[in-house]
Amino acid sequence: MKKHRTLKASLFIGPSLIIIGAFCAVLLAFNIFVSHYIERIASAHIDSIFSRFSLFSEKAEDWQLTENESGYGLATGYVILNESEEAIDPCPPWLDAEEKSMTAYITDYYRQNCNILREGKQLSFMREGRSYHIQLRTYYGYYDGYALFQNEKNAENHQYQILVYTDATPLIEFGNTVDRILLVFMACALFASLLALLFRSKKLDDAFRSLNAYISLAGRRQQLPDGITFAYDEFHEAAKTVHAMTEMIDQAEQAQKRFFSNASHELKTPLMSIQGYAEGIQSGAVPDREKGIAVIIRETQKMARLINDILLLSRMDAVDTPIRRETFDLREMVLYCAGTIETAAIQKKIVLRLDVDEAPILCNGDESEMERAVLNILSNALRYAKAAIDITCRRDAAGVVISVKDDGPGIAPEDLPHIFERFYKGNGGNFGIGLSITQEVIQRRHGIISVNSRPGQTIFRILLPLQ
Repeated sequence: MKKHRTLKASLFIGPSLIIIGAFCAVLLAFNIFVSHYIERIASAHIDSIFSRFSLFSEKAEDWQLTENESGYGLATGYVILNESEEAIDPCPPWLDAEEKSMTAYITDYYRQNCNILREGKQLSFMREGRSYHIQLRTYYGYYDGYALFQNEKNAENHQYQILVYTDATPLIEFGNTVDRILLVFMACALFASLLALLFRSKKLDDAFRSLNAYISLAGRRQQLPDGITFAYDEFHEAAKTVHAMTEMIDQAEQAQKRFFSNASHELKTPLMSIQGYAEGIQSGAVPDREKGIAVIIRETQKMARLINDILLLSRMDAVDTPIRRETFDLREMVLYCAGTIETAAIQKKIVLRLDVDEAPILCNGDESEMERAVLNILSNALRYAKAAIDITCRRDAAGVVISVKDDGPGIAPEDLPHIFERFYKGNGGNFGIGLSITQEVIQRRHGIISVNSRPGQTIFRILLPLQ
């Protein structure tokens, strides 16, 4: 089984590695900069020494003195070697033992690294714990024992190797001191950053634990505390979402309880009626046998409609239930639904007024479900209408609009927000399923159903997209 990392470890380790990497990059960049800077300063000191030898050239254009403008006074020296690679300057008598030792060391260093030095490269070496930079240049001329006079290369002149070296130890020590100070500072900053990250990660971990405990309460269906606060707004929003989901679940559970209660009641009533008439017919207590059979058939049909409605809702609730696709004329379907209730409307002396488009309105979907949705609205209108029902089916800029208006008493204000809820029965309602089925059908087609009611007028309006 794969082991998962904790959120606290992820929040702490990742940023910590980034901070440590950034600090290491800064230290590396600083040391590279210091190294190049020391090399540049050493080159300036070496060039200033080489420029002095050009003053002894017979060519006036070579008389160029390079001043050391670096601002540092590094100890700089030179050694002149003849063609036999022997030091001729400095030479005995020595100023001190250090001069003699240094001259011998530079001479040996040249013999060991002559190939690289003759390429003009600047090298560095350590001697007695001090760091030096050295560079070689070749001159032609003659040496009078005090100075080297530069001249053209010919048979009369000799070749001399001049090795100029400078002690860069002060600069290196200064760089090391700054490096240590920077290292201490960055270590302190790193410690403070890691401490802050640890504190933040612990705070975030505690917040997650609180949110997890809050969600666990909701999962166990326990009472959620009111007015709970979290350290972060995002967690507070998540808690609000959980609370809203809990309320929705509670509402669904209440609706389920109402469903079983109402379904049991709606099924119990016709069953009792069927049982009573059946027993009466069997015992001969019912004088009008045909009337009893008619009641049994009517109540059986009532139960069948209720069961079909429940099965339809269950089928719609199933996520994997596909929507049947067929092309049909929405206008013809509305006219058919109006014709279905026409006989009942005539019996109740209610006028049906139709206003539909002349051109076909093609729609893609399940025609039987759409027919059921429209019939539910028309049946409700027929139940409450006093004199007339207006039925409209037309296109507009937003899509196709189907509206049904009746002149009944209107829907009570306290019932209006709940009329699309399952098994909610308003005044004079049947099962409390019809309008919830209608809403499900319309929403499955990305449509909108709305109702506007007042005493003397109720209008149901369905808006369906053209595509």
